[in-house]
Amino acid sequence: MSTEQPTTPPNAASPRETLQGDRLCMQCLHPLVGRTIERDAGTGLLYVRCGECGTASALFEYPTATPWLNRAKSVIASTLAITAIIVLLALGGISGGFMAGASTEACESAAMDLSMTFRSSLDEQAKADTQIQSGYWTATHDAWLASAAGQDAVAKAQFSLPALSPFILLNALGTAIAAPFALFIGIALARQGPLRRMVYTALPVVLAAGVVLGMLSMRGNWIAGNSWGQVARDHYLMAYACISSAWFVAFTAATAAVGPAIAAFIARTILPPRDRRLVAWLWEWRGKTVPRD
Repeated sequence: MSTEQPTTPPNAASPRETLQGDRLCMQCLHPLVGRTIERDAGTGLLYVRCGECGTASALFEYPTATPWLNRAKSVIASTLAITAIIVLLALGGISGGFMAGASTEACESAAMDLSMTFRSSLDEQAKADTQIQSGYWTATHDAWLASAAGQDAVAKAQFSLPALSPFILLNALGTAIAAPFALFIGIALARQGPLRRMVYTALPVVLAAGVVLGMLSMRGNWIAGNSWGQVARDHYLMAYACISSAWFVAFTAATAAVGPAIAAFIARTILPPRDRRLVAWLWEWRGKTVPRD
């Protein structure tokens, strides 16, 4: 006596076959990936049942979202990469411009201060001499500059209030403008470690500083004449430029290093716990969990 073994119909889906595409439940929008594919005995249609609400979703009703998601990811990644490059170039340009501007303005103010110090050292008769004037472009008095009083005035003018005021103001303004750019780069590179974020962000600023220092070092060859401005450039320009360059490099690198943490702190402060999943990548990219409190 022989018995027949039950066979699986050729058109039946394997009970182990699961849904691999990115689909959502039509009722509750719960992800259906990983759910077992079943076939309706009456109609022969394939469907998966939602593990959250139990609703059956036919597989032919809407196409898989995977190709569209992959395309969207590619577009977003390309856009982000292009934007990051533009931001890096803008960061270098902004930093370099304010380095040069702050250093030059500080030298001009120091030159005026030197000129006024020299004029105040003269007696009334000498001040009345039309050949002795005060100003950035007026000729210097070599004998006074070579004297002890002149050397002391040159040393004091570098860090005098008239020279430091525009220098600090312009560097502060440049810092405020460069901060969002450095912060954006730091957030875009959140998957990288702090050291890499610092290096990548500081690189265009370092290149800009090199260009600025090179141009300022050759500026004396472009301007002829022996003026108070020339004296100030010879004594102060490179020092101011180096200080400004070091500040912008350090600031942008530090901002990029802590950028993701700053963005996560802001998101945690203004978003309720249920909405933080919208920016969960701020934590997940750094290997942290989204805070629930």
